[in-house]
Amino acid sequence: MRRLFPTSGMGIFTLILAASWMLLFLFADSLRLVSPATTFILQALLLLLAIPVAVYYSFKLSKKLRVRLLWKIRRRLVLAHIFIGAIPVFLVICIFWFSALLFYYQLSYYLISNQIGIHTAQIHAFTLSLREGLQNMMTGSTPPSQAALKEQLDADAKYLLGAYPSASIVLSFPGSSEKQETTYVNQTSSPEILGNYQVPHWLVDREFSGLAIDDSLPDPHKPRLFIKSFVYSDLRPDLQFRIEVSVPFDHYFLGRLKAALGQDFLLVDGIKRAGLMLQSADLQKEDIIETTYEAESTQSITDSLWSISLYPTLWTTGMETNATSSNVLLVELSTPKLMRNLFRSENNVGTKILGVLETTVIFFLLVEIASIVIGIVLTKSITNAVHNLDRGTEFVKRGDFSHRIVVRSDDQLGALAASFNQMTEYVQDLVKERVQKERLERELEIAKEVQERLFPNDAPKMARMDLAGICLPARTVSGDYYDFLPLGMNELGLALGDICGKGISAALLMTNLQATLRSNVMNLWGSSSLNGSNSVAELVERVNTQIYSYTSANKFATFFYALYDEVRQTLTYCNAGHNPPLYFNNGSVQRLMSGGTVVGIFADSKYEQETLCLHDKDLLVAYTDGIVESVNEYGEEFGEQRLIQLVQENRDLSAAGIKDTIVERVLSWSFAEERDDDMTLVIAKIINSGEIDPKPEGMT
Repeated sequence: MRRLFPTSGMGIFTLILAASWMLLFLFADSLRLVSPATTFILQALLLLLAIPVAVYYSFKLSKKLRVRLLWKIRRRLVLAHIFIGAIPVFLVICIFWFSALLFYYQLSYYLISNQIGIHTAQIHAFTLSLREGLQNMMTGSTPPSQAALKEQLDADAKYLLGAYPSASIVLSFPGSSEKQETTYVNQTSSPEILGNYQVPHWLVDREFSGLAIDDSLPDPHKPRLFIKSFVYSDLRPDLQFRIEVSVPFDHYFLGRLKAALGQDFLLVDGIKRAGLMLQSADLQKEDIIETTYEAESTQSITDSLWSISLYPTLWTTGMETNATSSNVLLVELSTPKLMRNLFRSENNVGTKILGVLETTVIFFLLVEIASIVIGIVLTKSITNAVHNLDRGTEFVKRGDFSHRIVVRSDDQLGALAASFNQMTEYVQDLVKERVQKERLERELEIAKEVQERLFPNDAPKMARMDLAGICLPARTVSGDYYDFLPLGMNELGLALGDICGKGISAALLMTNLQATLRSNVMNLWGSSSLNGSNSVAELVERVNTQIYSYTSANKFATFFYALYDEVRQTLTYCNAGHNPPLYFNNGSVQRLMSGGTVVGIFADSKYEQETLCLHDKDLLVAYTDGIVESVNEYGEEFGEQRLIQLVQENRDLSAAGIKDTIVERVLSWSFAEERDDDMTLVIAKIINSGEIDPKPEGMT
C-alpha cells in the first residue's frame, strides 16, 4: 500500500479521489433525484481529475515493468530480436499480404471485367452481323416480307443461341401503319415481354452495348441483369428497323465465367455496400439471384467473398447505377483455384513458372528456418555466457574466489570468461598476499613495539647536561640507532648509529649493534682498559670486530660513540664513518670527524678518539643522514648549512626545544609523503659549567 499510495503528493490525491468516487457511487441515486445537473458535473469533474492519476500510475507501472522486463540480458535480447527482426518481418509480411490481397482483388476484377467485355463485344458483333444480313435482304426494289425476315432472323440466331442459349432477339419496325411487330427468337423468353416491349426514350437514334438492368420486367425473381446490344438499321429510311439482343446473367452465363476463370460466382441484389470483402454468414437466401455453387443454399460457402460492383445502366432511364443500387457480383476468395486457373497443366510455361515459384518459396522457407535456429543458438550462447558471468560474480560477492567458469567457445565471450577466471585467480592470489601482508604488518608492529623499547624512553637527568633524542623511522621499523648509557653518577655514554639498508634486516643489525655495544660497555666499565687513555677507540674496535664476525660482507654501519665526564666536563668521542656531529662552542661550529671507517667491513680496523673540553652553553648536535638529505619538491636537500643556521638561531632553547624545532622544520621541508630514510637526532647542551678541573693530558 505504501508503494502504491505514498504518504505525500500523488498518493494522497489518489486516495482522496478514490474516496470521492466511492461516495458518489453510494449516493448517486439520491443526488440524481435532487439535482441531476450537479451529479453530471461531479462525475465529469472526477473523470477529468482521474486522467492525470491514470497517466501517472501508467507511467510508474510501465517504468517498473520496463525495469523488471529488461533486467535480464536474455529478455533484452528477446525483445531486441522482436523489435529488430520479428516486428519488421511481421510488418513486411503484412504489407506483402495486404498488397497481394489488393493485387488479387484487382487481378480478379480485371479478369472478370475482361471476360464480360469479351462477351459484350461478341454479342455486339453478332448484332451488327445480324443487322448486316437483314439489310442485305432489303437492297432490292421490293421489300421482303416479314415472314422472310423472320426466317432469316431464325437462321442467323442459331449462331447466338449456340453460345448463349438464354439470349433473346427483338426485331421491331417503328413508324408503320400496322401494329409494331416484335420477334423473340429463343424459346425461353416470357410471352409477356412481347406485349410490353418498347424502346426506351433515351435510345432514340442511338446505339448501345454493355451491361444493363432491365427494370421493365414484371417478374422481380428472374434475372434482370443483361448484356444488351441495341442497333438501328442505317441503309433504307423507308425500311427502318431496330435490333435488340439481350443475354441474361443467369446460371449458364456465370458458368461460362467460372469455366474461364476457375472461380465461383454469386450474383446478389439488396446489399447496399459490402466493401471489398463479405462473409458468407452475412448473406440472405433471398438476396441471391444467380450462383455457380452446386448447393441450393449458401451454407456450403465457407470462404470470404470478393465484392465487385458492376455499375450497369438502367434500361428505362439510361442512368448508370451507383454503389447502393447496383447488382453486386461476389467472387469466391480462393487463391488455389485462381492459381490452378492461371497455371494450368496444359500450359507448359505456366507449369514451369509455378515450379520455380514453389522452389523459391521452399528455399526461402528453409533459409528462414535455418536463420531462426542459428539466431536461437547464438542468442543462447550469449545469454548462457552472461548468465555464467553473473553467477560467477555472485560467488565473488560471497567471497568465494575459487569458482571458475567453464570456457566453451573460442570467441570474445569465451575470452571474457577466461579473463574472468584469470581475474578471480589474481584476486584469490591478492587475497592470500593480503593475508600474508597483514600478518607481516602485525609482525612488524610487534617488531616496532620491541624496537621502541630498545630506544631510551627518557633522556637521563644530568646536573650539567640537557639531553634529548628522537628516532623517526621511514618505515615501520628503523635502521637508525641512538642510545644513552649511564655509567655511574658522573659519566654517560652517547651512541648514534646508521645501519646500511632499511627494513627488517637493518632493524636486526641495529639490535645486534645495540646488544654488542651495551655488553662491551658493561663488561669493560670500571676496568683499566676502559679508563685508559684510548678507552673510547678501543671500545669501537671491539664493536667493529664483533659486528664483522656475525654479519655478511655487504652489511655495515656508521657509528658514533662519545663518553661524557661530568666532573671533568670532557667529551671523548670516536666517529666510525658517521655524519660528523656538530659541536657549537662560543659561536663557532666544529665537525667531530676523528675516528675511522665504518664498522663491520674490516676486522682489524683501527680507530682514533678525541677529547673536547666543554663550556657553559656548548651544544652537541648528532644526526643521521635522513636529516640533511631530506629533499623538497624541487629536489633540493635540506643540507648541513641549513641545519647549522637553524641551530644557531635557536640555540637558546632547551635540548628538547631544539630537537622539536629541527624535526618540525625538516618535516615541513620534505616533499614526499613517505620518507626515503630514517631520521635520528641527539641533542646535548651544557647548562652549567661549575668548577672545572685542570685540562688533562691530550685534551683540546
